[in-house]
Amino acid sequence: MARQIDEIEDGMLELSARKADLIDKHVGRRLRDRRRSLDLSQQDIANILSISYQQVQKYESGLNRVSAGRLYLLAHIMHTTVGYFYEGLPSGDEILSGRITEMDLIIPELETLPSANVRDALSDLVRAIKESKMLS
Repeated sequence: MARQIDEIEDGMLELSARKADLIDKHVGRRLRDRRRSLDLSQQDIANILSISYQQVQKYESGLNRVSAGRLYLLAHIMHTTVGYFYEGLPSGDEILSGRITEMDLIIPELETLPSANVRDALSDLVRAIKESKMLS
C-alpha cells in the first residue's frame, strides 16, 4: 500500500513538474490583465517590488515562476486576493492527468476579445494553419 502511494505521488510530482509552465503562464496572464486594468506599468510594479521591469515581463510571460511570497505581495499591490491569479484554471486532477493543454486555457480567453472581427481573424488563422502543410 505504501509503495503504491509513493508511486502515485512520484507520478504526480513528475507530471506536475512537466505541466507547471501551463499554470505559470496562466498566473502570468492574470497578473498582466490585473496590472493593465489598474493602469499600472511593468515599471510601476518593478519599482514597488525593487526588481527590474524585465523580471515583471518574465512573470507575465510565464517564463519565470512567481514565488508564493512575491505573489502575496503582488495581490496586495493590486488590491486582490492570491486566488484571483488562479481563477479560471481547470481542476488539479485535469492538469495532472495531462488532458489539459495551454490551448485549452487560451481558447476561452479568445471569446472575451471585444472585437468579433479579431475573433474571426484568429479563428481563420488557426483553421488555415491546421489545413496547411505546416503541420505535416
